[in-house]
Amino acid sequence: MTTRTIAEPGVSSADRIVTALQRDVITGDIPIGAWLRHDAIAAEFGVSRTPVREALRVLAAQGVVTIVPNRGAKVNGLSVRDVREMGELRAELNGFAAELATTRIDDAQIVQLLRAWDDFRDALDAGAKASDLGPLWVDANEKFHKIIVDAAANRQLQLTLSDLHRRVPRNLSFSGYAGSTHRLRANLAEHEAIARAIADRDPVRARESATAHSRSASASTVQWMETRGTESDD
Repeated sequence: MTTRTIAEPGVSSADRIVTALQRDVITGDIPIGAWLRHDAIAAEFGVSRTPVREALRVLAAQGVVTIVPNRGAKVNGLSVRDVREMGELRAELNGFAAELATTRIDDAQIVQLLRAWDDFRDALDAGAKASDLGPLWVDANEKFHKIIVDAAANRQLQLTLSDLHRRVPRNLSFSGYAGSTHRLRANLAEHEAIARAIADRDPVRARESATAHSRSASASTVQWMETRGTESDD
């Protein structure tokens, strides 16, 4: 078995396991009804049982799994409705973060924000295949949104968004773009509109752009889930 690398500065092993397992459940790599065993997960991620127990407790609190003593955790999964509703909430919070950032961001952060997508844009313009752009997209997306949330300087907002990202990984939306250069260019344009609004110190435009972008990303994720036949409780 190949051990999955989960090391990431500033992120605990338990949180990384939560994110990885949540993504696998949403994508269907771990089917609803499957059993997650402590020893198997510990071996897969190359960690002790302690962070595995912590991760499964988090997933249980989120309703993703049900812990059964002496058996492990049974996967409940997230429905299309769950992802859609969390997407609606995340859109409003991201819009608020962008609005706050317009008055609190410093010059260095503005430069970082405007340059966050440079490598991805260069690769896209150079004719890279949409399916090969995943790592660059993920890196740029994480960097971009982190700058905005950091600039917003609201700890409670940051904690709330972090919890939503644990429940539905933000970068999952790439699955809805991966097969289309056109959709990737549209996504890039949305990010550039947000960055420009924040750099122009325009709170109304920043909030509107960020909210619309998050709604679009959520819609792409939901559409992708529906095409995979993910169950919905609508």
